[in-house]
Amino acid sequence: MRRILTPTLAVAILLGASVVCPAQDTAAGTAKPLLTVSFSGYDELLADIKFIGKVGDNPKLAEGIEALLKMATKDKGLAGLDTTKPWGVVIQAEGEKFPVLGFVPVTDLQKLLDLLEESDIKAEDAGDGVFQVETPAKTVFVKEKGGWALFADSSGGLADAPDDPVAMLGGLHEKYDLAVRVSIKNIPPQQRQRAITQLKAGINLASQQGPDETDEQYAIRTGIAKQMLDQLDAVLKELDELVVGLAIDRQSGTSYLDMQVTAIEGTKTAAQFANMRQTKTDYIGFNLPGAAVTGNWAGTLSDADVTQAKSSIATIRTAALKELKQQDLSDDDRQLAIGLLTDLLDVLEKTIESKKSDGGMVLKLAPQAVTFAVGGAIAEGDKLEKVIKQLAAVVKKDQPELVETLKLDAETHKGVRFHTLSLPVPEEEAVKFFGEKVSVVVGINQQSVYLAAGRNAAELLKQVIDRSADDPGKEIPPTRIAVAGTPIAKFVAAVADENVKPLATMVAGLLEQSEGKDHITITTKAIPNGAATRLEIEEGILKVLGQLGQMLSPGGPAQPGQPAAPFGEPAQPKEVF
Repeated sequence: MRRILTPTLAVAILLGASVVCPAQDTAAGTAKPLLTVSFSGYDELLADIKFIGKVGDNPKLAEGIEALLKMATKDKGLAGLDTTKPWGVVIQAEGEKFPVLGFVPVTDLQKLLDLLEESDIKAEDAGDGVFQVETPAKTVFVKEKGGWALFADSSGGLADAPDDPVAMLGGLHEKYDLAVRVSIKNIPPQQRQRAITQLKAGINLASQQGPDETDEQYAIRTGIAKQMLDQLDAVLKELDELVVGLAIDRQSGTSYLDMQVTAIEGTKTAAQFANMRQTKTDYIGFNLPGAAVTGNWAGTLSDADVTQAKSSIATIRTAALKELKQQDLSDDDRQLAIGLLTDLLDVLEKTIESKKSDGGMVLKLAPQAVTFAVGGAIAEGDKLEKVIKQLAAVVKKDQPELVETLKLDAETHKGVRFHTLSLPVPEEEAVKFFGEKVSVVVGINQQSVYLAAGRNAAELLKQVIDRSADDPGKEIPPTRIAVAGTPIAKFVAAVADENVKPLATMVAGLLEQSEGKDHITITTKAIPNGAATRLEIEEGILKVLGQLGQMLSPGGPAQPGQPAAPFGEPAQPKEVF
C-alpha cells in the first residue's frame, strides 16, 4: 500500500500547486493535458439511479429525481441537451497558461442557453457563433460544433477545438460514470520542484523539536521524514498518471471506486510496481468464512524499499542505544535492555533483507466472543522468541502475580509454539465479550509470528494455521481487505441498547437476504507499469443504504421491504419497526 499512497500524496500536492503556480518551461503552443474530468452522460446517470431505487425498494426513485428537475426548470427539463452522450472537461498546460476546454452534448444550444437564464446566467452573442456566458465563478465562452456545446475560458480557446471532443477522454466515459485523470508527467518540471520545495519548507517548519522530545527521538523523527521526502522527490520524476473513477455495475450489482497510479515505462518506479504482478501467500488461512473482517497481503520489497527501511532502522538503533546508555539503570539491566533491543532490530532488519512481505489478519464477532488474529512471515523467528522469553522473565520477576497467567511454551500446533497470557478485563461491559480474563497468544516458529487475542484466541489461531497449511503458496492480489456487513450487524443487534437494537436488527435482516453479497472490499492489483486499488460495495450494502436513505428522506420512512414514497409524493404514516 505504501507504493500507492506515496504517489497519491504527491499528486495531491502537485495538483494544488499547478492551480496556483504558473508553469515556466512548457513551450508555447504545445498544449498538454493536465487534468481530465469525464461524465458518462445523463442517461447513464438515470439508469444508475433506477438501479439504486430498485435495490433500495424504491422503484420510483428516478421518476422522483426527474420530477424535481422539471420543477427546478419550470417544466423545461433538460431542453436542448443530448442525454445520450458523455460530457468532459480538460485543463491543459501551454506555456505559462492553463487553458480549459470542455464539452456538453446538445440538440439545440439556444434552448440550453435559455434554460441557463432560469438560473440568472446570461449568455450574450460575441459573434462568429460564440456566446459569452457570465457565471458566478468566471466568464465562459461557448460555441456549438457538430452537436457539441464547446466551452472555454477564452474565445480563442475554441478555435482549435477537435471535431470529436470525446476522444480527449481517452475512454474514461466507457469505464466509469464519473472519472478524473491527472497527467502527472505533463506537470512542468520547474513547477514540480517548486511544489517539493514548498513541501520541504512546510515539513521543516513543523519539525521543530518538541519541549518533551529528546534529541534521540527528534533525530529518529526527522531522519525518517527526510527519507520520505527524498523518495517522494525521486518518485515524482517518474510518475505517469493518476486515474480516479466511480462506477455502478448494474449487472453484478456492485458499486466501486477505482484509483490507478502508473509510472513512465522503463523507470525504477515502474519496475517497483512490476514486483506486484506475481504474489503468493502462505497465510491464506486468515481468509476465514463468516469472519467480520479479513485481510491478506503479499509482495516483494524492492532494493529501494530495503535500503530505505534499513536506513531507518540504523537511525533508530543509534538513537535508542544512546538513550539507553543515559538511563538510570544498573549495569545488568542496561546490558539486558541493550541486548533485547539489538536482537529485536536484528530480526526486523533480517526480515526486511528477505524482501518478503506476506501476512494476514482476521476479526471474528459473536455476541459473547470477540477474537482477533494477525500474523505473517518473519526471518529468524527463533531469535525473536528468545527476546520474548527474556522479556517474560523480566515481567515475572517484577510482577510475581503474573507467574500463573503467563505461560511460555503452553502448547505447540503444527510446529508453531504458543506462549499465552491471561489478563483481567477491567470494564464490566467488556466481560460479556471476552470473559473475566482476555486471552493473548503469541505463536512463533522460525518463519512465522502470530498474535491473537480474545475469548477463543488459541482456537482461532489454530484454524488459521490449519487452513494455511492446507493451501500454501496461494496466489492472491497484493492486498485484499474485506469487511462483511452481516456478522457486524448481527453483533451490534445482539449487544446494543434498546435505542439502537431495532435499527441494527433491521439492517442485519436485510443483509442476511443478500445471499453473501454484503461486503465492502479493498483490493490492490498490478496493472502495466502501475497498480490499481478498488473499493467495492456489494448489492446488500447498497440495499441497506437505500433503506436508510428512505428513512431519513423528507417523504418519510418505510417499513423494511416496502418502497418509500418517491420524491414529491407524501408518504403514508407508518411505524418504522
